Amino acid sequence: MLIRFLGAIFLLSLMGCGSSGPSNGPGPDAGTPDGGEPDGGEPDGGVPPTSSIIVDTEWLETHLGDPDIQLVDTRAVGYQDARIPGAIHLTPSELATTVDGVPAQIAPPVQAEPVLREAGLKNDVIAVVYGGPPEYDPGRVVWSLRYYGHVDVRYLDGGYAAWVAAGGALDTDPPNTDATEYTIVAVDESLRVIGDWVLSQLGDPPYDMPDIQLVDARSDGEYAGGHIPSARSVNWTRNLQDGFLRTDAELDALYDGMDPATTTVTYCASGWRGAFAWLTLIAHGYSDVRLYDGSWNEWGNGEFPVEP
Repeated sequence: MLIRFLGAIFLLSLMGCGSSGPSNGPGPDAGTPDGGEPDGGEPDGGVPPTSSIIVDTEWLETHLGDPDIQLVDTRAVGYQDARIPGAIHLTPSELATTVDGVPAQIAPPVQAEPVLREAGLKNDVIAVVYGGPPEYDPGRVVWSLRYYGHVDVRYLDGGYAAWVAAGGALDTDPPNTDATEYTIVAVDESLRVIGDWVLSQLGDPPYDMPDIQLVDARSDGEYAGGHIPSARSVNWTRNLQDGFLRTDAELDALYDGMDPATTTVTYCASGWRGAFAWLTLIAHGYSDVRLYDGSWNEWGNGEFPVEP
């Protein structure tokens, strides 16, 4: 049954949409400090960056039901009760694995392909990813699908809460998703970097003339406890205002002094919050942004230089 809730606050209370709940699997920051402070408040319709990787609820309302559009719901809880019509369910932890002792890294295609097939993802569709707090979950799925070579993946600004607040249609019937024959043809390795590569780009000690820009998306406290040399601290939550991506002008101020044309690497503890920073910078027009997937889980193991 498709229903339209005009009373957004009532629905948020009824369905418990204010929080995504705990993630399944290893979690974005297994074995690390806190995951960062989520932003607060209700969505207010902030103007997102002008980028095709970002869509808003108005765009989705226009394209809902289009056979070339497939919605991907990343919420840890709530999907079984209500979802945007046609949405399949996929959480970032389902695409995570441990590599050489480093947890929560992107799973190889041979492991990910069965997951994507079981979820019901189709090739050759525009995948529109949405979720709830923490917003790095859908951000991580956007990056993951792009990494797996899915050509067109987009992020719904404001997520599920924004859709509900806009009075968007909801499906409350039990979900019924058919498996597909989804195929990962080739991964995009240009989106992911490893620790040794990052080290090679830092140059010689004291690492003050790196060939790349580094953005540390962890909390201020984590950054103060040690970070990759030359990295700039931008807590991932600062990219958001009331659940929406900040405007281009606000992001210009937040990343003032950085060059959108220079190769930029984002990281956090596990690469999940860093994936949201990646999404933000891509949306903001940065031409070459890569994610250090192992992030501090790998870098902080004592084998790489640390700046206090």
